[in-house]
Amino acid sequence: MRSYKLYTLLAVAILATVSGYTQQGELRLTASYAVAVPMGSFKDNVVSKTSFRGVDANLLYGISPQLSVGLTTGFQDFYEKHPRQVFKLDDGSDISAVVSNSIQQIPFLATARYEFNTSSIIRPYALAGIGGQFIMNREFLGEYTNDNTNRFSFAARPEIGIYVPFGKDAHTGINLGA
Repeated sequence: MRSYKLYTLLAVAILATVSGYTQQGELRLTASYAVAVPMGSFKDNVVSKTSFRGVDANLLYGISPQLSVGLTTGFQDFYEKHPRQVFKLDDGSDISAVVSNSIQQIPFLATARYEFNTSSIIRPYALAGIGGQFIMNREFLGEYTNDNTNRFSFAARPEIGIYVPFGKDAHTGINLGA
């Protein structure tokens, strides 16, 4: 089972993103399959499992051959089911239930991407985005909703990776980023 997960993750990383090559003054749209790893208190208190249910999209405008700016959005879905426990409710009653946490995130970011070398076969890049994200948080006790919270909060996205075009003058290629 472990090797299956490793091979799946490797295949996802290799085929993660297909994007168009940005020329100065042109638009580029990238669409990515996204894997997200929970960290910090989110991992400790809400969902500890990695989410393999996500997508990202960037719309970037080439300011120069190396620098492009634009917008990023996407969707990430976290879900985890916890073992059955007995919970005390606000009205003083007890309930025995399986707790499930379901969190969806939709970011809206202003983004800048810098490609360090635009003439080589493997092109390293750095990307940064800042903005906000809409978060939908649902907690279920069995089939009943215990907590249903929606909010908008600050979001930042750093990314480094490589871009490999499909050919010397190709307008498409693969991004491998983290």
